[in-house]
Amino acid sequence: MISRVFLGFSALAIGMIGLLYLYDPNLLLARYGLEAGSAGMDNMLRSAYGGIFVGAALLFALGALKQTRQRDSMIFLAIFMSGAAIGRIASILSVGSPPETILPLLYYECATVVIALVLLMRQDNRGAIAAAN
Repeated sequence: MISRVFLGFSALAIGMIGLLYLYDPNLLLARYGLEAGSAGMDNMLRSAYGGIFVGAALLFALGALKQTRQRDSMIFLAIFMSGAAIGRIASILSVGSPPETILPLLYYECATVVIALVLLMRQDNRGAIAAAN
């Protein structure tokens, strides 16, 4: 049940971010003091943050709704957020610390990875116990 709720929450959070980027990339960018400024950058943001986030959210929602897809969705959630965190860390190492408003995103991504992995291990332990009985 906790896994389903966590996947559902993740689907809503990532889905809303994706939809906002599809609608207008500058809405969220402005929150961080950033601006896209060109048709090419808008296209990249709508694709990467918009389309990919909406697609990921659909996969998370599938895991929340269908027990048979829960494990795959949780694994993808951990991988997806790991990738985002790795990108932020690489950026910090390359060009220095971002504005303070962006750092909470890194914390959220790292926390999501840890929670997803803990829920996966818990799920795997339950499966092993059930198979042993």
